[in-house]
Amino acid sequence: MRYLLLAAIVWGSSFPVIQYALRDVSPVLFLILRFAVAFVILLPRYRRVERVKTLFGRDLVLIGLLNMIAFVCQYKAQELTTASKTALFINSNPVFVALFSAALFKDRFTKRQLAALVLALAGVVVTSTRLDFSSVSSVNTGDLFAIGAGLLWAFFVIYSGGLAKKYGAFNMSQALCFWAALGASPFLVPENVHFAWRAVPAVLYLAVVTTILAYYFFLKGVQSVSPLSTSIVILVEVVVAFLISHFFLGESFSGIETVGVVLVLAGVVMVVARRGPASSGEK
Repeated sequence: MRYLLLAAIVWGSSFPVIQYALRDVSPVLFLILRFAVAFVILLPRYRRVERVKTLFGRDLVLIGLLNMIAFVCQYKAQELTTASKTALFINSNPVFVALFSAALFKDRFTKRQLAALVLALAGVVVTSTRLDFSSVSSVNTGDLFAIGAGLLWAFFVIYSGGLAKKYGAFNMSQALCFWAALGASPFLVPENVHFAWRAVPAVLYLAVVTTILAYYFFLKGVQSVSPLSTSIVILVEVVVAFLISHFFLGESFSGIETVGVVLVLAGVVMVVARRGPASSGEK
């Protein structure tokens, strides 16, 4: 669990950085630069042909491209809709994880897991909307991109554990960087490409901290935690993003949002502090 918590905390810092950087660089170009820089930093690890070959394992290619498309959807959503709606729709993915896990693998969940899911998602809704549902009453193109990202990341969470065990956390994180950068390239064609040099610090931060480190932490943690519990713990990133936006970017912090943050944390604590033998829903 500690690896997943570390990944969630680090990823939480990425939302304000991305929102800020997208003023200076187009979404797909930003995505490509983030993962290309991360891969180049990791490149010295490839001293043997065998390690290069792992990049082209069918499973890693598929999950790498799935992850890339999810990021394209997220970045497009952040460009076309509000930050609150993006956070709400993307972070609804634990619901999709539960549904897909039950449908595809017949997973069964404990009452504690389901209660944690309800609490955490209630916190996401409260924090994202401030209970003003007029802000999410209409759906635009950006919202659809955000929902698509949530769906894709549900599949990513479900399949990551097994693949991380098979290939190792480090090899898999390198493959994710490679296929994200390469696979996103065709999406540059229809994009209005622009770049300002002041976006460089954001690119470097995302490449080193929220990509290399966070993916390694996530892939280490997901090997021993069920997909549903993983998706709930990762919601800590919502709390971190919110706190950073408040304390460092000057965004308002109301009482109702405090309630939302507490609900998310309560759900996470229920998962992290569970007792007794693992259920059939746990790995």
